[in-house]
Amino acid sequence: MKKLVGFWSVPFNLSLALVFSLLAMFAGCSQSRSVTLTSEELQTLVNQKFMSPQIRNLQVLPPIVNVQLYLETPKLTLHGDYQAIGFQFRGTLDADVFSNYLDGGVTDPVPFQVEGIANLEYQPGDRAFFFSNILLEKAHIDLDIAMIETLMIDQLKKALRQELGSLPIIPLDDGDALYRKLGNFPAAVRVEQGRLVIIPKAS
Repeated sequence: MKKLVGFWSVPFNLSLALVFSLLAMFAGCSQSRSVTLTSEELQTLVNQKFMSPQIRNLQVLPPIVNVQLYLETPKLTLHGDYQAIGFQFRGTLDADVFSNYLDGGVTDPVPFQVEGIANLEYQPGDRAFFFSNILLEKAHIDLDIAMIETLMIDQLKKALRQELGSLPIIPLDDGDALYRKLGNFPAAVRVEQGRLVIIPKAS
């Protein structure tokens, strides 16, 4: 029995050493290809890449009305480690939506604001980062008519939540350094130590 243990111990130890070496190599490779962004760097990237204003058409119920939104560049906020990212959108919506309730009292686009949290997800097929697991926490229409707020705000939030999931937050081009890091592979995106860490899932 002692001879068998002694015989197998050498290749087993060598195998362990090889495994640990490969793990260390892959870990080093992953770290070298990861991208870390501070909150300011993330916002700068969004400011550069987000196509603003984004014009989105929504159907809001009840009643069935078409709402045209003009979304400005969102403001992103990093919270605690492994928590969702905060976002704030400002913009305007066409006043035509209020024609059923008002007698020509509103002629200009109406400002609105929404806030919430979401995960940031890289979709290689679209070469862009999108929001996922969106939670809208606040929404406000800048119009001093309580009836409009009551009728519209909840329905607007429901329609906008779905729309925001299809909105490219950070589209990338072939020449972008971040795209050269990620390529056509998915990436893990998380918040660590107050920074956004993007780690490609394949080399």
